[in-house]
Amino acid sequence: MRAGPPRVALVTGAASGIGLAIATQLAKDGLITVMLDRSPAISDIAAGIGERAHAIVCDVADAAQIHAAVDEVDSRHGRCDVLVNNAGIHPKRDGGKFLIEQIPMAQWQEVMAINLTSSFVFCQRVMPLMRRNHWGRIINISSRGGRTASPVASAHYAATKAGLIGFTRIAALEGAADGITANCVAPGPIESAMTAGSSPEVRAAFARSVPLGRYGDPEEIASAVSFLAGNGSSFITGAIFDINGGTYMP
Repeated sequence: MRAGPPRVALVTGAASGIGLAIATQLAKDGLITVMLDRSPAISDIAAGIGERAHAIVCDVADAAQIHAAVDEVDSRHGRCDVLVNNAGIHPKRDGGKFLIEQIPMAQWQEVMAINLTSSFVFCQRVMPLMRRNHWGRIINISSRGGRTASPVASAHYAATKAGLIGFTRIAALEGAADGITANCVAPGPIESAMTAGSSPEVRAAFARSVPLGRYGDPEEIASAVSFLAGNGSSFITGAIFDINGGTYMP
């Protein structure tokens, strides 16, 4: 049984879907769970989880807001042990993907800022807090779209999710000496607001392509994150956990 103060987790994009399931599970696991989202509703959502959860409204596309959020976590708790970079967007065009030539530059930059750059900024700020205690868990939420060509993934989304995998490997190397692990979870089709943005035709076709015959549940991703956030994963770093119903088997 671990002694000492409870560990502190920070989860981005925590107001719905995978992020909410992860935050709920980590709070159940006994971690103080800081839930970040740009939606003001995050405060009520955190209150509904219980006393171990609290909220910070934060737009992760804004580096200044990230700095302020991490400062608040450090000031309030004096530590951050688990970082889950989950926030992400995947803009749709008429319920489907954007072709490369259809992506506006502003949209490309927004997807990069939220899906990839925010993870870099959070790691820059949080890794020194983890080094204080010679223990840390960084869990980056990638995607099947970052692992292999996907008919439903737009180029900017796929690029950020592939980039997140490469970034995670470097974080794993740089954090290892201080007991910090960094791993990726790469979900396939999961029931969420993001996948709900696809047309019914796209969703039905994709579901038929899943060997297990269905979309996954956010709680199935949360279970993997719960494992990676604990002591039992201490010899796993730089790894990618593919949770996709068999749609990608490397």
